[in-house]
Amino acid sequence: MVKALMPLFGRSPFKPIQAHMEKSRACVERIKPVINSIIDKEPAEFDRLFKEISDLESEADIIKNDIRSHLPKSIFLPIDRRDLLEILDIQEELPDTIQDIAILLTLRPLKLPADMKEPLNNLIDEVATVCNQAADMVQEFDELVETSFGGPEAKKVLGMIEQINADETVADGTERAAAKKLFDLEKEVEVLDVIMWSRIINKLGDLADSAERMANRLRLMIAK
Repeated sequence: MVKALMPLFGRSPFKPIQAHMEKSRACVERIKPVINSIIDKEPAEFDRLFKEISDLESEADIIKNDIRSHLPKSIFLPIDRRDLLEILDIQEELPDTIQDIAILLTLRPLKLPADMKEPLNNLIDEVATVCNQAADMVQEFDELVETSFGGPEAKKVLGMIEQINADETVADGTERAAAKKLFDLEKEVEVLDVIMWSRIINKLGDLADSAERMANRLRLMIAK
């Protein structure tokens, strides 16, 4: 059975999890350009980025389903199978949420006051930082397993987790500031635009929340 899984898992059962996270990271990289293509009225660029996000989300789904199909309960793992699958489920929230944001951008022509562009881009940057830190953390899985989730490697990852927690708190504050700025400018924006941008801001915040939950899940795994 284990040999049959080698083409998928290679030397480590964490390789597919890492591959899935890299698809998520690639989606994260496209958040800022896809939103700005709408703000800057660049429909061709939006269409290109929308397709890339959709393709990446589909590829992430394929990897996720392969992992679930090829990870039966009888397979020996150095960690609890449920922990591994929970990490995967949280990771999957990233491409799913980014695709949701892209879809929201297609529902109606959206206008954004010039004064909102900087707060929105600040939020996107901070959310991307948290998500990229989570992706870097996932790339440490192999080393964590080799050291039995202890020693200097565990200390290193715990430091990464602390940074994710700290940066998520900053992103949370920036999300609130962006939402407040949006409502301060509501007289300059159509009501439906305010509603749509508010939903987008909330979903950006959800991305940072997912990254933090992933980090906290790994913290519990290290503590076991």
